[in-house]
Amino acid sequence: MSRIVLNDLTFEAKSGDQLENVSMELASPQMIAICSNDQGATTALEQLVIGNGKILDGSIMINDQNVKDLRHHHGTNIIASLAMIELRGHKVEKVIKRALRRQANALSLKATLQMAQSLDIHADDRVATLTAIQRQELKLIILLALRRPIVMLEDGLDTLSGKARLTMGRLLRDYVQKTNSLVLFTSNDVSTMMRFADVIYYFSGSRLTSVRPLRASDGVDCTVTVTGTGLPVELAVRMGAHLLEEAPNETRFLYTGNIQALLPLLEKSTITDVRIEDASVEDELMAY
Repeated sequence: MSRIVLNDLTFEAKSGDQLENVSMELASPQMIAICSNDQGATTALEQLVIGNGKILDGSIMINDQNVKDLRHHHGTNIIASLAMIELRGHKVEKVIKRALRRQANALSLKATLQMAQSLDIHADDRVATLTAIQRQELKLIILLALRRPIVMLEDGLDTLSGKARLTMGRLLRDYVQKTNSLVLFTSNDVSTMMRFADVIYYFSGSRLTSVRPLRASDGVDCTVTVTGTGLPVELAVRMGAHLLEEAPNETRFLYTGNIQALLPLLEKSTITDVRIEDASVEDELMAY
């Protein structure tokens, strides 16, 4: 099992990003989503686990050891991040060979190429002819092929097409379970976080504001804007609504339940318009 434990930690990364008084415990096998109004919290967490910054207060333990004691292991067998993956070589097979060379516990070249083929990337393909999306996919495949117990994915899923994102998400979930690993990622798309994460950690700037475990039965959050009057707000809240804005003739809320169950509340004659949209990160942070 892999575990990262932050205890009332205040940290300043070399990038200038910070964490303030953050306490959290992350344990494998899980995919953890970081939902934030900017990349600061994600960047600070990544630099924290690789020891790239200064701990001002509190502590962090990785696999029951102080992070300072693990620094010399980060390049070998504990942590891998998308930022460390480079595509060096003219053809896909050569790129993968170089990336996995002398890497303890890495997948075989054959197994890694099989993962690549599931995304229509082949051994003889020239890297220069791959699209930007395919190059990102290849980086993600190499990242998984390293088989590190802690993986920092950043927002690597956001640049993929919808189909490729689903395929990569399935590979990630399979990876987490088969290798008992911990994967941390962020996204500008709420549905991506809800589809693939086991838990979402909400940050406002440098501070952790909320933790939300997800269930397999959870749908994707949506934002509902109701124009008119007569909405039974208290009942909607009991059913899963989180009020965002309330005015005399308009109510906006984030809805976390089955939208079909909510529809009867929206059929009153005094309600003149209903708009249902995918939730944004900003709306999530207002609710959580």
